[in-house]
Parts: sequence; C-alpha cells; structure tokens
Amino acid sequence: MKEPFILGLPDRVLDGAFVATDKLYDRVGHNSGNLAFQHAVSVHLGGKAPVVGWGVAPNIIDRHGDIGVLPAANQFGAHVDYTRLGERFSELHCRIVMIGLGAQSNVDGTIPNVPEGTVNWVREISKRAPEGVPNISTRGAFTKKVLEHYGFEDNVVALGCPSLFINPDPNLGQHIASNTRPIKRLAVAAGHQSWKHLRHIEASLARIVTATSGSYVGQHALPMMQLTRGEARFMDEADLRACRDYACPEMDLEEFSRWSERHGNLFFDVQAWMEHYRRFDFVIGARIHGVMLALQAGIPGVVVAHDSRTLELCQTMLVPYVLAKDVQSGITRDQLPELFKFDADAFDKNRRMLARRYVEFLEANEVRPVGWLKDLGGSE
Repeated sequence: MKEPFILGLPDRVLDGAFVATDKLYDRVGHNSGNLAFQHAVSVHLGGKAPVVGWGVAPNIIDRHGDIGVLPAANQFGAHVDYTRLGERFSELHCRIVMIGLGAQSNVDGTIPNVPEGTVNWVREISKRAPEGVPNISTRGAFTKKVLEHYGFEDNVVALGCPSLFINPDPNLGQHIASNTRPIKRLAVAAGHQSWKHLRHIEASLARIVTATSGSYVGQHALPMMQLTRGEARFMDEADLRACRDYACPEMDLEEFSRWSERHGNLFFDVQAWMEHYRRFDFVIGARIHGVMLALQAGIPGVVVAHDSRTLELCQTMLVPYVLAKDVQSGITRDQLPELFKFDADAFDKNRRMLARRYVEFLEANEVRPVGWLKDLGGSE
C-alpha cells in the first residue's frame, strides 16, 4: 500500500471566526456541504493525510506522494468546463483515485451535454489508475451511466458518497430509528435563494422553524451563507430581499433580518455541525449533505430531492427522501413524520454492502483505509 495524500480541500476551517464570509465561501469550494465528504475521506485515510489544492502547480502536487485521493462533487455536467484543470492534470505523474463524482442533470435523468474540457479532465484522471482497476467512484447508477455514455465504462464503480461512513456504528440505521420521536424542534438544510421552483416548500419549512424555535442551516450560495452567519444587516439589499422572498415572503426586511439572527446557523467544522443537530428532533431540506450529517449524528432526516444529484444519492444510500414535485405547494408540520419512510434493517444492510465495496475499491487502488471502515463493511 502507498501513503496517499488528499487532492482537495481541508475538511474544516480552523480560523473561520476571523475570516470574511466571501473568503470562507471560496475556502470551502462555494458550498459548506463539501466539508462533509472532505471530512469523510480524511477520516477514512486515518485523519493525517496531507492536503493539497487542485490549483497548485503539478510538480508541487507530485511532491506530496504517489497517490492523490480526490474527493469529488457534482462536477460532471453542462454547468462547468474544466479545460484548464484537465491541462494541469495531464502534467501529473502521481496516480489519482477519485471518490464520489456526481453528474448534474434534472430529476428525470437526462444525459447532460458535458463540455469536452470536463470530459478530458476525467480522462486524465482515468489514465492514472492501476492497470485494469477502476479508479473513479460515482455517487450512483445515474452518474455511472453518464460516464459510460462518455466512454468511461471500464473506469467507474457506483458507491454513493463517503459521507455515509462518517459514523463508524454498523447499526446506525437502528440508532436513527430508535431516535424517532415527536417533532418539537426542526432544523432545515437551507436551499438556494434562486431556486424559485422550491420557494413554496422552503417557505413552509421556514414557518415550521419559526414555530418550533428551530434552526435554518446555510450551505450555499454566498447570500445564504451571509444570512445564516448573522450578517443580514450588512448584506446587499437585493440579496437580502431575494433570500427573504425565498424563505419568509410574508415578512418585511427588518423582521426577516431578526428572524435570520434568531434561527440562522452556518458551520465550517463537520463535527460541530453534527453536534448542533443533536438538539433537534428532525432535519429536512434540499441539501443532501446537510441532511446526511443529521443521519450520521443519529437524527432522523429527509431530503427534498429536486435534481439527479440528490435523487441518485438518496436511492443509492437508502436515505429517506420526498420528490420536490410531490410537495410543491409546501409541507406542514403534521406531514413530516409521514415523509420519513425509513427501513432501518435495509439501510444498515445496504450501508455495510457499500462500505465493503468502498474498501475493496480503495485497496484495489493501493490505498489503505482505517481499520474501523473495514470492520463496518464486514464480510459477505
């Protein structure tokens, strides 16, 4: 086995209290949810692997070791062109293992028109694998299908997201099920203020947050991060108004600013994020990683699935979800228990299977995972 390094982001921001929000936004890759899978990969490698960013010169990346483990996001779609990144990766000599790549598309699963530059970037990664061994894991069957469409059928395996394995408990599903109780306090994984098609859902959830002294946890975009960090009074009025119209359209701007100071939360440390969720009975929202961290903390949660990236992750990992189109008019507090369709036995069995396949994937790429991750997968 080789000593790996992480080709990505640090899994937490230690000095965040002293950093402007726009700078923090850049440091977490424009979405604090990225920290969930960055943290997962870090702990799976023992918590001591060095980290180097994508934008560093290829010769400096190569100095970090023989194998770069790259935690990925929904980076294979029409929305992004990685031509320059692919050119830099073509100069690397180290091997690369990519974990958790997702395709970006609509909830109906249309094959996206991916820019050639992004295809070439993935091609450069696929070249850096042991002979005959897939070195790219995808978030689910849909992304695997998309990558196969672009000629990567021999390079990919569908394993879900590594954030499924933050908690080492092999019986996590049973723990989540035992924690099901009347919903007296709700946390919401806040959406994006430009998601107009989800505004009725978001506003209905925000009303439950108000009624239950709940939490509204930001992730993306920058205005939402500013809002949930307690900076409403400093925001551009147009941005504040957009957030207000999305979450609490019945409020005036002053009332909404006070609401955000009372209920808004933002995290740059995954352990602190999960600890926060322990105060709540239920977590829901359109952010898969915001909900995933609740489940890892043993708190029941439901994803509002509105695109291919959220849907395939839920289906692959048996995370409870509701299709956004089925609750377009909004969600009531009484509906929340009905939305939590959770089979603890199936969840645990599927989780052990995915953990086993994940370990096999890492070891085939000559990456040694921590012992407890191997124990979580068990044997067939």
